[in-house]
Amino acid sequence: MPVPPLSPAPLPGHVWFDVEDLLEYGRTNTRPSGIQRVAFEIQCAMRALPGMAHRVGFLRHSLDGRRFVIVSGEEVDGLYRRLTTYSGLRKDQGSRETGHAGAGERAAPSLFRRLVLQLPAAVRVPLGQLAVHQRAVLRDMPPLVRGVLSVVRQARRQDAGRVRRPFLPAPNDIILALGAPWAHPDYGALITHYRHHHGVKFGLLVHDIIPLLYPEWCPAGLPRVFRRWLTSTLPVTDQVFSVSTATRHDLEKQFPGVAAQPVRMGAMSPPDRKADDAASVMDHPYVLSVGTLEVRKNHVFLFRLWRRLLSEHRPEDIPHLVLVGSPGWLAEDLMGQLRNSNFLEGHITLILRPSDAQLDTLYRHALFTIVPSFYEGWGLPVSESLTRGKACLSSDRGALVEAGQGLAVHFDPDNLNDVLEKITRLIFGAETLGELTKRVERDFRETPWSFAAQDMLQMLCAVKQP
Repeated sequence: MPVPPLSPAPLPGHVWFDVEDLLEYGRTNTRPSGIQRVAFEIQCAMRALPGMAHRVGFLRHSLDGRRFVIVSGEEVDGLYRRLTTYSGLRKDQGSRETGHAGAGERAAPSLFRRLVLQLPAAVRVPLGQLAVHQRAVLRDMPPLVRGVLSVVRQARRQDAGRVRRPFLPAPNDIILALGAPWAHPDYGALITHYRHHHGVKFGLLVHDIIPLLYPEWCPAGLPRVFRRWLTSTLPVTDQVFSVSTATRHDLEKQFPGVAAQPVRMGAMSPPDRKADDAASVMDHPYVLSVGTLEVRKNHVFLFRLWRRLLSEHRPEDIPHLVLVGSPGWLAEDLMGQLRNSNFLEGHITLILRPSDAQLDTLYRHALFTIVPSFYEGWGLPVSESLTRGKACLSSDRGALVEAGQGLAVHFDPDNLNDVLEKITRLIFGAETLGELTKRVERDFRETPWSFAAQDMLQMLCAVKQP
């Protein structure tokens, strides 16, 4: 049900956003995740509400994790601006040696490789595996070193700074956690301190509870940590929010007695258009899929789908598949299949770290988009596609149907034949794709992020202190 407009009466207290996870994420990452995007959009929308410009502040955790300290809005804005404008765009679509040159044109093996090939298989195979693992270690070592050095420098800078900037809220002030604060092992105790000693209210936005629903898609140990965090934090939360009705149902089923309230989700609006180097991938018509490369996102399904399309039709009639995202949890199998097939002989392109402007260019020039995920708490790539007037083929799991607003074409992510039939109609049926695109352009209604900010503020203001 729509929330009524904000009352013109003065609002009690200030709203403080816990941005510790954003600041920590920004240490070692160059592009924002979907969670950071949602949190920042709601924060900006909250500041833009009538009477709220000077009532919004930002917090991070003290070095011992037992208190909050204040950080400036300028620091938060600057970090997010860096994450969204950074351009480390890299394109991978297979090597020319195997993908574009004939067998007779391949370079001769090096002397070292010829020597290794003379070794017995019992030695040669483990040696090759060792070399592969060593390359992976060398690839991952620089980010690890940068992360350690960043932590040391941050601790030195903040050791005195955090002490000088304590957080002393007034009664009825509001603390909102919109991101992923579950890295804090005793977050419930931190919130309890401010609720009991300062009379603040606490609101928590839950994006999903995937580690509890599908632990097989997560790193070992994470489900246990996530459950322990929610078990200690939910009882001290004055209002639980969710990004979708699907997430609300999941949360209430796992934690009976918790009443979560969905907020009205917006979409990432296109940035100001300008020329950028994303145009370098426009050599062929393509279908776009945006999302971190992890097992839950089901990119292996797309790999199988494109292999099937290429086997059943002339390769020159099949658009390329452009994947935008960085490797995440349990992506080794996907990356191995891409490399071993030479990215399906160049028919799949992987784009890493595009800026927001470059990502917008990729959306605008795509034939349509596809989201094959097994589960999503919301589905920003669906919203982003519809916002730009692009037809979207989307899985029917989790909240993706909600995000599609009746305008996306949905399929079963376990059924290759289902999506094959639907995508074939879009690839070879220009009229079908044109009609779907026109329907999206005509009927899609973008939800302002101010709706989510307004929902949260009014619900928390209505909460009575115990």
